[in-house]
Amino acid sequence: MKRRRFLLASSSIIGAVGAGALYWPNRWRYIVIHHSAGNYGTIEFLQQVHRDRQSGDPVDAIPYHYVIGNGNGLGMGEIASDWRRDFNIWGTHLSENNMARNFLGIGICLVGNFEETDVPAKQLEALVTLTRSLMKTYAIPPGNVDFHGRIEGESTKCPGQRFPYDEFKEAIV
Repeated sequence: MKRRRFLLASSSIIGAVGAGALYWPNRWRYIVIHHSAGNYGTIEFLQQVHRDRQSGDPVDAIPYHYVIGNGNGLGMGEIASDWRRDFNIWGTHLSENNMARNFLGIGICLVGNFEETDVPAKQLEALVTLTRSLMKTYAIPPGNVDFHGRIEGESTKCPGQRFPYDEFKEAIV
């Protein structure tokens, strides 16, 4: 009788772990677009900025899943990521008002300040390509691709007034 209970309990645990292993990397439901608000960016630099701003965060990684370079640090249109993406760790790219989107949303950050400058064409092209790929991979509809400052509860201008919102939305449909 003890053996049977052990086998049933073990099977339940193994089944739950297996289901979790399938769910975890496929839980993404949103994509959130950001800008760094600075002209320079590498993975290492953004990790340091994150450490300085959120020193209590136990995940020592960039807050985003992907960064797209502007030629100053990372190459123009270069897509980079760190271990947050490799292990499908939740993001910290939104405020505590949107923790569900941090957990279920892929954060993409373009290096640059689009309050002051336009998004370079090659960088925008890389963003469109990456976003479309992620939408296809995770079955994310265009309505679930949003911009940091346009999400309810967020108080920022990110990704900036000069970001081509309409052009980008048309390109990902």
